[in-house]
Parts: sequence; structure tokens; C-alpha cells
Amino acid sequence: MDRKQRKISVAVIVLALIAWLISPLFFSAPEPALPLSQAPLLFNASRAYQLTSEFPSRVLGSLESRQSTGYLRDYLQNLGYEIGYSHFDARIAGKKQVGRNVLAGKKGRSTDILALVAHFDTALTTVQGAMKNGAAVGVLLEMARVFTQSPAQRSLLLCLSDGGEWGALGAREVADRYPERDRIVAVLSLDYVALDNLAAFRLEETGQLKGFSPSWLRALARRAAEAHGLPVTEPSLLRVHFERALMISRADHGPFLRAGIPAINLGSSSTEPAREALVYHSALDTPENLKIASIEKYGLAAERILRSLDELPSVPRDSSDSFRLWDSLSLKPKAVPALHLLSFSPLPLIFYFYLINNRRRLSLVQIGREALAYATTLLPLPAIYLSISLFRARHLIPLYSLYPATGRDPGLENPPWGVLVGILGIALFVAIIGYAAAKFSFRSLPKPDCRVSKLVSLGFLLITAAFALAYNSYWASAFLMLPSWIWAMTGYSTSAAGRLKNRILILAAGIPYYLALRIIDSEFVIAGNLIWYQILALNTGLYTASGYFLWAATAALGIRFLAIQGHKISS
Repeated sequence: MDRKQRKISVAVIVLALIAWLISPLFFSAPEPALPLSQAPLLFNASRAYQLTSEFPSRVLGSLESRQSTGYLRDYLQNLGYEIGYSHFDARIAGKKQVGRNVLAGKKGRSTDILALVAHFDTALTTVQGAMKNGAAVGVLLEMARVFTQSPAQRSLLLCLSDGGEWGALGAREVADRYPERDRIVAVLSLDYVALDNLAAFRLEETGQLKGFSPSWLRALARRAAEAHGLPVTEPSLLRVHFERALMISRADHGPFLRAGIPAINLGSSSTEPAREALVYHSALDTPENLKIASIEKYGLAAERILRSLDELPSVPRDSSDSFRLWDSLSLKPKAVPALHLLSFSPLPLIFYFYLINNRRRLSLVQIGREALAYATTLLPLPAIYLSISLFRARHLIPLYSLYPATGRDPGLENPPWGVLVGILGIALFVAIIGYAAAKFSFRSLPKPDCRVSKLVSLGFLLITAAFALAYNSYWASAFLMLPSWIWAMTGYSTSAAGRLKNRILILAAGIPYYLALRIIDSEFVIAGNLIWYQILALNTGLYTASGYFLWAATAALGIRFLAIQGHKISS
């Protein structure tokens, strides 16, 4: 690009950034300030703690798990609830298991249903799973007693779900197949009462592969929780963007959001984060680490949220697509995809400038050469996907129904190195064969021109961006916006130092990917087994094929933009 074109391109990028910065002035709306319940709260933390202490290990499909469902049934039945079970099949490390949810219902004056959900199963590596998630089950059971003392206006569904550690499988069964799911107007999921003193409540709002908590429910839950003397931590603006790009839910609210049912998860964090991390999913996670005062704060917050939902004259039906900015301010639903689209406006403009500047250099031979170079760069990444399918067919990769092995699970922490080497070896073999084939094909072709090569690569980037926007505009904005700006604007240099600087810039465009991997590593306690977790996630379908191939197309383009820096500039 010449100087004038570069200035125009920079100006368009700046305008896109300004549009994001000023969008709250024109396209924001306050979250609804729905009334909070002022009814007296009846939650008894000592009772909830006692209920938590009575639970054994509850691994999905185990004898102890079935015994626990009997205990849960008897307890709720004695309180006058109508009891039912729902069963589902699950694959855990390749073995078929049958999960069982305990469902307890109580009719109210309204046919609307409020659902309160907590998963009772534990990870393989713990014994009692008090923090994750026995204490929340104790809170739910105490809430069951509370709502017999002071009945709800709306009908109440209490769901003790199984398979929560493996991707909220029980909650997914209820969200998809519960006969009266169309009457469920809101869901409160209880997951994770942290040990020792609570530092804050945590609200989680991302659905399982689809959906977000609506703004009215986020605002109501935040205000109700804050009324009990603790701050409420919600993901930062940037974190929310990444979560909506990845769409990986960590609790039982996720499947309900996927089904279009308003839901939110109430969690918490400890004042002792180092000890909390040590206890998580370990044999140390026993009731002795919990404090009754912490359970009381958590339970009172949950009761106030549920009572506030129950007392609403009508439950809002607002869209869940608004994007929370800060405090109680959100971007309107239609503004977000419009801003995402605007963020990519510099890319077609820069492509046009390159096209008019270099159209005389274009030839089918040069286009074909760059297309072949891109294809051979891309080929090893689909080979990884195919090799995972082949290893799965030979039962060499443990199969899970949805989410891979959880943190500290032997299936995650002891990867089969032969399989890992085999998958990466196949990718390396395909890369070598592709490179050799490309070198052989290029022998009779003219030398590449960096400007033509960049023009063709920009065309591939433009196509990839269009597919990404159609797939998930949050994904496109999070992972492709920065590359589309930096890769498009990075020029050439005849000096080694200049080419090195350009390559550093091109690599820097991958920062969003590195941040996403860091988020996954921290949220799922992968402890360095990141590559194996990605393979398991692809194997189970937690990562969609569309998302993977968009990532592969983007990664291959990044490699091509790096390689182009080594091409010569023809006269």
C-alpha cells in the first residue's frame, strides 16, 4: 500500500475502535432493576451443614451414588414433595454408566415453574466432595424445607442432578427431556460453596455451547447476593467476550441456557485461594473445611434470589443477547453483532487496496502457487482431527459423553504418550510429505512475489473471517479481529532486522489464542496437560468441528504470513 492508502486503513481501524468506545453512549441500556424480596429468610445453615456431612462418595454410576439418590428421595418425600427420577446414559473414560437425577416437585398457585438445581455427584479423585458440590446439595435440601414452611407462589422443581462433573449431563437430560420444561421460567443453579471464609459470590452466565443469562436475571441475582455483605464477582468485559467465543459452561445452568431457559449459577470463592486450589477435587475436600458462617451467607443469598424470582408479577422474556459492560449497564442485543461486523471493515478495504495495486502482477500461476502453499500448510491440522477419529475408533482415546476428564482425574493427568506421539507424528508426517510435494511442484514455477502472495493470503483471510462471523461473531471478534488488522497492515522489509520485527508483530496477533488457552487451563485445573485436554475435547465434541477448522484455517494463515516475509519483492 502507498502512504495515502495506509493512512486511510489506519483511520478505518481507529474509527472501529472509537465505535466500540462510544457505543455505550448510544446503544446501551440499564439492566432492569427488578424488586428484591423483603420476606423474612428462613434458611438454617447448621441444618445445611449437617446434611452435607452425611454424604458418602457419589461418583456417577457407583453404588454409593445410587444409595445417595435413595437418601435424597426419602428426605424430600418426607417434606411432602412429589418425587421422580430421570435416567440417562453416559460414557466416562470409555465405560458406559447410567446416571440418575432426583426430581422433587411442589405445585404452587401458578403453573410457572422455578427450578433449583445442584449436582450431587463427585469427581473420582475426592471422597466426600464437600466443597464441590456436597455443600450446595445441603443448601438445596435446606431450601426444600424452607419452602415447605413458607410455600412459593410459583410451582417449584428441585433437581438433584447427576453427572455434573462431566459436563452437567443430568441437567442436560432435564433441560432437554423434562416433560414440563416449557413451563420453567427461571433456573438457579447452586455450585461450589468455597471452604473457609467466603471472599465473594461468583455468578456464571455462559450457556453450554449456546445461550447466555439474560440481563434481568444477572441484575436480580447480583443485587440479591450483594444484600448479604459480600461482593459479587462477574467476568470482566474481556473475559465475557472470550467465554461467549468458547461457549464452555462449568455448571448446571449451562444446559438450560442452551435450551433457551433463563438460568444463572451461584458460586463462591474463598479468602484462602491457595488452600482452596489444594483441596479442589482431592481427598481433602471434606466437610471439616467448610464454615457454617460461609454456608449461611451462601444459603441466604440463594434463598433471596429464589424468593425474588417467585414474587415477580411476571418473569421477563427479554433477549439473552445483551452484553454486560459494567455495573448494571449492557449493550443492546443488536449492537454487539453490528460492532463485530464493523471491526472487520478494515480487512476488505486493505484487500481492495492490494488488489488495485497488484492486479497486473496477478496470474493464475501465482494464485495457484500461493493456494498450494496454503493448502500444504493447512493439511497437518485436519490430519490431527482425522487421526483423533482413527485412534477413537480403535478405542485408544478414552471417550466421554461431553466434557473430558476433570481436574486431577487420572484420565487427564496420565495421558497415553503413545497416542499423543502417534497423533503428533501423523501431523508431522503429513507436513513433511506436503512440504516435499510443494517443493517438487514449485520447481517449474516462477519465484513468488511477496505482494501477490500477501494479496492471495488476504483473500483467504477475508473468506475465513466471513465464515467465522457466520459461525459465532464473538469467536470471530475474539480470535480473528487482531490478526485481520495486524497481518493486513504488516508490510515488508529488505533488512533482516525489519523482517524479524514484522514476524514478531505477526506472532503477537495470536495473543487472543494464548489468553484463551490460559483461561481453559485455569478454569478446568488442567495443570499443564493442555495438549491432551485439547485432544480429549475434540474427541468428545466439546470443541465443535466448525470451531476447530476455523482455528486451523487461521493458524495456517498466520504461518503463511510469516513465510511471506521471506519472499522477495519483484520490480
